[in-house]
Amino acid sequence: MNDITKAKYYLNSRGSDMRHLTSFGLMLATARAKYNDVKLRLKTNKSVPDQQEIDAILDFAVLKYLSQFNQLPKNISDAFSPDTTLENKRDLALQWINAKG
Repeated sequence: MNDITKAKYYLNSRGSDMRHLTSFGLMLATARAKYNDVKLRLKTNKSVPDQQEIDAILDFAVLKYLSQFNQLPKNISDAFSPDTTLENKRDLALQWINAKG
């Protein structure tokens, strides 16, 4: 599968509003913009991220990981298990954002 197919599979399974975008670059740019908004909001408010903000961070992390390694993260299912806390999801996302190839 190519990047766009993997990204659409991921975004469709999440029900993301970005699943209708037609190119991987557009998906990644949109996810990056949302991530930067969340990062700035959290920095200025010093608050704990809510579910919607965590979802934006996860979307960017997965798409960035996909663009770097041409595969979804191996432990992606950990982020979507029912017993995973928001802090654990954030930690997983940051791990994928900072992954080095």
